[in-house]
Amino acid sequence: MNKTILVLGLLATTAVGCSTSTVRSTQLAQGAALLAIEPVKAHVVVDTTQTLQAVSQTKVILGLFRSGDREFAEYPGMIFQRGPGSRERKAAIHKALKGTGFDVMVNPKYIVQQKHRPFVRTTTVQVAGFGGNLVFEQTEE
Repeated sequence: MNKTILVLGLLATTAVGCSTSTVRSTQLAQGAALLAIEPVKAHVVVDTTQTLQAVSQTKVILGLFRSGDREFAEYPGMIFQRGPGSRERKAAIHKALKGTGFDVMVNPKYIVQQKHRPFVRTTTVQVAGFGGNLVFEQTEE
């Protein structure tokens, strides 16, 4: 009986000790926070003198273990197609832009290759496009 109580106590302590909770709220001490987001006016200056290129590859072993790039390009409003190679497309764009001084890739073209072998799936994406810089318009107030 004592061993049962001891085991139940250890299980309860372990279950309570291994939890994580995240709370996000827009409530302030004085009331609700109002976020005023205004549209940003900008245009893109495209450099067509050079082509940016990169390759990203991911291997998935047994459907569980993934190896490949861990840095991705994420742009608000930039839509990537779902399906094979979507993760690798984002990684390839990041690789192509890294260290160039460009903000975005304009008119990217992709080549997606998938190889299925027993227990291993390899996805390779090649991307090519032009680099562009965002130029923000100054608003007069």
